[in-house]
Amino acid sequence: MFLVLALLLSSCSTRELTSESYKFGKETGTNWRELTSEIDVISSWVGAESGETIEIPEVEKETACKAMWLIIGWPKFGLKDMAENRENFVDGCITTIGS
Repeated sequence: MFLVLALLLSSCSTRELTSESYKFGKETGTNWRELTSEIDVISSWVGAESGETIEIPEVEKETACKAMWLIIGWPKFGLKDMAENRENFVDGCITTIGS
């Protein structure tokens, strides 16, 4: 019983351990999140100095991750297993982009 429970709990991270596109998606989402945080800081600094702000339009997470797949995921992974790689990349990206 304990073994079955352990396998069920560990299966959540199996894709993270085995899918290169999932890991790359998570990394991309993290980079996006960090970039938007930096832009927010710059915007607040610019706003304090000049009264103007830099705004990043709000984008749905999944839409942003799908766009990033087209720009950087697809060229990296190519056509082989494209549907699976795209799904893994987008899922990985979504887990980190807004957290």
